[in-house]
Amino acid sequence: MNFPVKDEHSGERIDKFLVGVMDNVSRTDVQKLIAAGEVKVGGAAASKNFRVETGMVVVVEKLIEKESSTLEPEDIPLDIVYEDDDIVVLNKPRNLVVHPGNGVRTGTLAAGLLHHFKDNLSAVNGPLRPGIVHRLDKDTPGLMVVAKNDAAHRHLAHQLETRTLHRTYNALVWGCPRDLTGVIDAPIGRNPKNRLKMAVVKGGKESRTHFEAKQFFAIATLLELQLESGRTHQIRVHSRYTGHPVVGDPLYDGREDSLNRVPPLMRPIAEKVLEIAPAQLLQAVKIELIHPTTGKKMKFKVPLEEPFAKVLKLLKKECPADAPVFDEEEGFRDFDADIRFDDGYDADEIDDEGLDVFDDGVFPELKERKTRAQRHAEKAATAAQRKAKAAERKLIKQLKAARKRGIAPEDFVEPGYEPTIDPDLLG
Repeated sequence: MNFPVKDEHSGERIDKFLVGVMDNVSRTDVQKLIAAGEVKVGGAAASKNFRVETGMVVVVEKLIEKESSTLEPEDIPLDIVYEDDDIVVLNKPRNLVVHPGNGVRTGTLAAGLLHHFKDNLSAVNGPLRPGIVHRLDKDTPGLMVVAKNDAAHRHLAHQLETRTLHRTYNALVWGCPRDLTGVIDAPIGRNPKNRLKMAVVKGGKESRTHFEAKQFFAIATLLELQLESGRTHQIRVHSRYTGHPVVGDPLYDGREDSLNRVPPLMRPIAEKVLEIAPAQLLQAVKIELIHPTTGKKMKFKVPLEEPFAKVLKLLKKECPADAPVFDEEEGFRDFDADIRFDDGYDADEIDDEGLDVFDDGVFPELKERKTRAQRHAEKAATAAQRKAKAAERKLIKQLKAARKRGIAPEDFVEPGYEPTIDPDLLG
């Protein structure tokens, strides 16, 4: 099949160009054809990074052969949060595989979707993945969006590619990260020592995870995370890479392997946590997207599943902690009580629609943010002032008591200090 390049497609990567002009194909399908040498320009096989120009003719010598479907509908209960003619937002339970693969043929979310929605699902990802736009691990519960037609699927896939579809996760990790907020930027690929696992490897696919610490305990920290990319096991791999595995994760050292790092007095609590946690305590709690048809921005949120919430309740009762801050001279220290994180804080209460708008080139003066060292120095100075004032008040009180006992001010000796002795009296 021949596909001439028009002006509006000039400069595009060849895989993106073909996805736009061919019917019922995904970028993965096209990339497989390119890798097999089935896509040619000017008689030569094109590379995956090739960019097309106006007037070129892209030749696809072999059409994509979709895999034959052996997926049978199964009556699997679905927790549907929202549904219309284009999309379905559902809350996937733990211990449910999204689609067939790796030896799993039955009991999948895809089979349940096929039972409930029949032919009203997109076919972009093939007959074994009807409606599936993105995935969650088997033991990771939470929100997913499903496409009911091909147009909606491509629109949602484009949002994932351009990062306008936001997925927010909560994860409980062992220990406390040094930074309370930040980005983990580390490439992920197949673990060369264990092909069942992923790892941070040189030459892996670009992967970025944003995180923010939300709640603190003596042995663990509750994080809120967002993905820029969607690599397999991304949050679990990045958490392990930073030295803070997800609590309960059986694949990435989040269970018994992490108990040795827990202080002995806290180990019974950690063991109780692992008894409650069926697997990794990681959940997709929020999803934000733009509706494929109406263009309306939509936001969905679900509460934490029961085991996750039960663990947080246990930790809050048995080993609560304040947010630590790192100081180069003294290591980790606690925040003052007046700047601790508020347990009742809810990020959803922030109204980001009322942002100030400034005229071009006119901006208010920005207040320079103090460094941790500056804040620590100010804190130490304030503590010294309080100590000096307390000592002064104590001395005044002692002088008043001495006067009542008939002791002249010049004869008063402050407790804790010896009077000066005349050397002549020692002879």
